[in-house]
Amino acid sequence: MKTINKLQECMDTMSKNQFKPSLLSKTIKTVIHSGLSLGIIVTSAAFAQEAQPTQDEATKDSSEIVEKIVVTGVRASQRSAIDRKKLASTMADSIVAEDIGDFPDKNIAEALSRVTGIQLDREFGEGGGVSIRGVEPELTRVEINGISSVGASDPFATSGRSNDFRSMASELVSALDVIKGSEARLTEGGIGGTIKITTRKPNDFKKDYLSLNAENQFNTLTDKHNQKFNLIGVHKFSDDLGILVNVTAGDKNTAFHALRNTAFNFESDIDGSLEKTFINPNYADITAVEGCDGNATCEMQWYDPKNRIPRASIWQRDENRISANSMIQYRINDALSAHAGFTYNERDFVQNDQNYQLQEVRDAMVDANTWTFYENHRIQSVETAGSFAIVNRAVDVDWSQKNSVIDAGFEYQHDRFTLTGTFGYSKEKQSIDQTDTQAFGYRIRGMLMEFAENGLPIITEENLSTGVDYTSSGRPDIAFNNPVTETNRYTRLNMTDIDSSGDESLAQVDFVMPMTGKFLTNIKTGLRYSVENQDYARYDNDLRLFNGSDVTAEQNAQLLADNYMRTPEFFRDFNPGVETLSSWNTINVSTFKRDFIALGGFTEDDLAIDDLRSIFDVKMATQAVYVQGDFETEVGGFLLWGNAGVRYVQTDVDTTGTATVSVSVDDEDGNAFIDEDHPQAFEGTRTVSNDYSEVLPSINVNLELMPDELILYAGASKVMAHPKAKDLNIAAECRLRLDSESIENGNPSSCTGGNPYLNPYTAKQLDLAINWYPNEDTMLSAALFKKNLDTYILSGSQAPVPDVDYFGDGNLFEVRAPANSTGVNTQGYELSVATFFSMLPEPFNNIGMNANYTHTTADNTGIYSEISEEELDLIDMSKNTYNFSVYYSTKEWNIKLAYNYRSSYLDAISDSRGNPYYVDSAGFLDGKITYQPEGSDFKYYFDARNLTKEGRDYIGGTNAGIYERRYYGRDFSIGVTYKM
Repeated sequence: MKTINKLQECMDTMSKNQFKPSLLSKTIKTVIHSGLSLGIIVTSAAFAQEAQPTQDEATKDSSEIVEKIVVTGVRASQRSAIDRKKLASTMADSIVAEDIGDFPDKNIAEALSRVTGIQLDREFGEGGGVSIRGVEPELTRVEINGISSVGASDPFATSGRSNDFRSMASELVSALDVIKGSEARLTEGGIGGTIKITTRKPNDFKKDYLSLNAENQFNTLTDKHNQKFNLIGVHKFSDDLGILVNVTAGDKNTAFHALRNTAFNFESDIDGSLEKTFINPNYADITAVEGCDGNATCEMQWYDPKNRIPRASIWQRDENRISANSMIQYRINDALSAHAGFTYNERDFVQNDQNYQLQEVRDAMVDANTWTFYENHRIQSVETAGSFAIVNRAVDVDWSQKNSVIDAGFEYQHDRFTLTGTFGYSKEKQSIDQTDTQAFGYRIRGMLMEFAENGLPIITEENLSTGVDYTSSGRPDIAFNNPVTETNRYTRLNMTDIDSSGDESLAQVDFVMPMTGKFLTNIKTGLRYSVENQDYARYDNDLRLFNGSDVTAEQNAQLLADNYMRTPEFFRDFNPGVETLSSWNTINVSTFKRDFIALGGFTEDDLAIDDLRSIFDVKMATQAVYVQGDFETEVGGFLLWGNAGVRYVQTDVDTTGTATVSVSVDDEDGNAFIDEDHPQAFEGTRTVSNDYSEVLPSINVNLELMPDELILYAGASKVMAHPKAKDLNIAAECRLRLDSESIENGNPSSCTGGNPYLNPYTAKQLDLAINWYPNEDTMLSAALFKKNLDTYILSGSQAPVPDVDYFGDGNLFEVRAPANSTGVNTQGYELSVATFFSMLPEPFNNIGMNANYTHTTADNTGIYSEISEEELDLIDMSKNTYNFSVYYSTKEWNIKLAYNYRSSYLDAISDSRGNPYYVDSAGFLDGKITYQPEGSDFKYYFDARNLTKEGRDYIGGTNAGIYERRYYGRDFSIGVTYKM
């Protein structure tokens, strides 16, 4: 058939394009044998497999390996990515390494952001999580060599499922595939899609191989140099047996400087304007506050936003990173092959947060006669009064993040069938030890607070001259207008320990039988069993030393004066747009903690971090079975091929979390009281069980309108993702009302917490695309997509649900918890083009480009602002995303400029005061130059990130203004690679 013939042409190329032998094969053995024992151990547990369920696909996979091996430079990388898209059996896009250990971007997430439909989230200046077509990162499935990668998201957000791609070095990656469609044989778990990470394999190489890389990195904000090193080694024991080790290690300093408001309060109408500050769609027709008839929600439209906790912040991270992959691969005979691999990533870092923060702007803390406003109803200035405070706050965080993946299996090819087995284990663990130190100064009066028209706080040395002054270059000035003996001044030490972990074990068997008919080419079926665990625990200890009651004012003042250090230069190479501090004196956390403990005379029992704040354990056992048929035929002279199938998934969920049940009963006089000794009263942990099942059909059809050039694609499927552990977490506070008054008045028993009975996210999706491949360097693509989320989960407190047997003990509660919702729809379109201008005369024939654009919208989200009651977008969904890259590629030179733009998106439904906030639109320009002299084993490169010095703004909803303006600096790197 035509498809098989095209794939066979790629196979014929493979024997002509293997790597040349290394000159130092004996040296390699010493390097490689360090990983040999691991490979042997894993192999003894189970054989490995290449996940090629059909003979046709085996041919296709082999051709893809060839493309990855022979590619050198931007042109060949782009060509290989085009080939992968062309041969994909569902909607997909790919990125392929430019050379061994040489991925297009320094960060996997930033590389993914170049893919059509991918939206990138940045943290500390680096790409972190990604969403696909506007669906949040936690609903994206990530695999490493076919094994689930357990997410390592922020433990301060009580765990999640999103992957932080900073953990894995890009040098380990051979290719990235973004699967936007679905097939029955693909593992469930990605509502947005699936990201497949493929690492190098030893049998990609014909002979021994060794590559060494050294790099120096510099960040303009931290003003520090960092080093990174990479080693890739392959040893071939024979043509059929090889082992590979790939290790990247280095240090990394990152930081952001920020002016922040933290949140905005909407308490009252201060400026007295007749104009609304924002519009509530439910009261849009009411034009005067008198028309609200005392309705507080309606009157809030005239309330003015008040900046809550304006502050200057410098957050810094000093990291050590290691990322490694080892794999052994063995072709036992012509029918049986195996591989086993181990991938390990670790980030250990110390984070220091320095904050100079002002008390929130509230009526009781300012002089009501000093308000001034801009025309947009935002505060211009006001003077402090009452109990207004300045807080010097510094936080040290020791943070360890580790994740690992073991993959093993086998593949057996018979004349009539192919049998593969996959066995894997992935684990993620994070440990956090946080020390939060604070020095409070209260009753600071007469200090001028100023704000820009966009809402940013103007924090200057002149304005801070009243009260506590930490800006002078010498010791902190802690003089107050009021007497130094004021008793409501104190210092504080807060300690937090967080342990978060997750793991998944899986076993999978796939069976493929080629068919000889004229339509059906393969029958595929398989079984998969997995067990996933998510554990989380947080403990705190909060200690304070008050003036007068615990220590004298002089002692507290001396404690602060003896334990300070100077911050780095604030916004070192960036103009934040307002006047601000150049630096300030901040608390030295380690010495402050030591002297604080000594001054307070705290014992070991006092210092124990044993105040349990949150703990949960979620276990999911999932069984899946599928059947799929591949087909190929001709319709009206056009080649048509594709697949259709169905997957069945059964999941059992056990959730263990904290719960408190207080019981109100009648006392002897018939009055309600809380009976702490009631037999149904409870405080501890509870376990709740649930189960659900889903049937997931799918179909993918390709029609070749022009031979080997123009392909029309259509796909339809149902997909699912499991609920997030933080939403399943019980964390219940319940009141069982058995008293007569509650029963007579119909006042129900109530619970607030998580929802262990949640059903999964499910969606029906439709894709339609036209792809044109006029030559091997060029692709033009246009796609339409629509996703109907039949079941969605609304996190946070929703409208209460009555008559829920929450603990399965017969007691019915009205429960306010995360809930399943329906009717959410997303839709959009994608446009992309990639080409090299080979038709132009030299040197212009070496110029290439890659551009794409994605437009995404959502409706019926069911998410509303607590303040304005307007319907909001889905979290993490940008309406517009585009990329533009231009290349110049020759045998010696590769030059690239890449621009990535993302429009604003909802970052949180509610801040601490109920207001939503967004990340503002931003675009980032990166560049890279690579030079390898002809015939040389050395390659030199220079790259730069954020060339345009882009910052990041968080914008408040309801006309609140800028929440926060951050800047991460620019990164420059220079490196050299030596390959033998």
